[in-house]
Amino acid sequence: MSPAVPLTLIIVQVLFASLAIAGRYVLPEFPAGLLVTVRVLGAAAVLLAVNALRGGPWVTNRRDLLSLAVLGTLGIAANQSLFLFGLQHTTAINATILVTTVPVFTVFGSVLLGREPASGWKFAGIALAALGTIYLIGPDRISLAPDVALGNLLIVIGMLCYAAYFLFAKPMMSRYDSITVSTYVMLFAIVGVLPLGLLALRGFDVGGVRGPVWGWVGYIVVGPTIFTYLLNIWALKRASSNMVAIFIYLQPLLTAAVAPLLLRGESLTARAATAACAIFAGLATVIMAERRQHRQMPEEAPVGE
Repeated sequence: MSPAVPLTLIIVQVLFASLAIAGRYVLPEFPAGLLVTVRVLGAAAVLLAVNALRGGPWVTNRRDLLSLAVLGTLGIAANQSLFLFGLQHTTAINATILVTTVPVFTVFGSVLLGREPASGWKFAGIALAALGTIYLIGPDRISLAPDVALGNLLIVIGMLCYAAYFLFAKPMMSRYDSITVSTYVMLFAIVGVLPLGLLALRGFDVGGVRGPVWGWVGYIVVGPTIFTYLLNIWALKRASSNMVAIFIYLQPLLTAAVAPLLLRGESLTARAATAACAIFAGLATVIMAERRQHRQMPEEAPVGE
């Protein structure tokens, strides 16, 4: 494997980790619904242009188009909307810790669907990571009030949606390449996020948004969205999805190191650190179980956050 692959994946995780920090800076002045709409529209435009420049292929089968619409709703519209709405009520560190539960949910779903054999070590890792997630959310503190617990819960649901998207994308990846699937997924996701963007525009004061915030919005569209999709697609062609997934564990470490330096009120609390240790231990156990079985997660999957 070329040394450029791990370097590319590190850049991807730096960009993904920066989304939580940039989002926390932008969201007080820029509505979450509008932000996710701008993000999806920007990514869809670039991916559509890339697919058109290379001459397709284009999807014409109605059943495949319906499947792609479901994938766009789960993996992009629901996942990104829940992440950004959750980020409004939680911390950047908590958000990136919870993002790392996606591989665990994916493995658990594979076992339930009969795609992976049951494993005691695998279930032990899932249970350990789940306990860490539950501890971080604090079920005793969940309420309808806009607090940290609710924000954490929204992000967990968003990660479940992405895990389902990752699992159900495999049949589509056997018929089309990652660029084509990602293009259609993004295009269908526009339908899901556009109503949120239009609702957010109703009370949105464009003139009230400071210049630096607009700059961060532009960065979110270009960096943690467009570049990450294209770089991950490039890496997925040259490495297994298992290798790509492992690098997601860099996100909490990067965010924990940088967020306290840039955001007020951000700190690595004892509760978050304890939960992170449990989640990482669970993920490591799952990875070891995967290696023992010489199995891999789906080789190609359309990429999202």
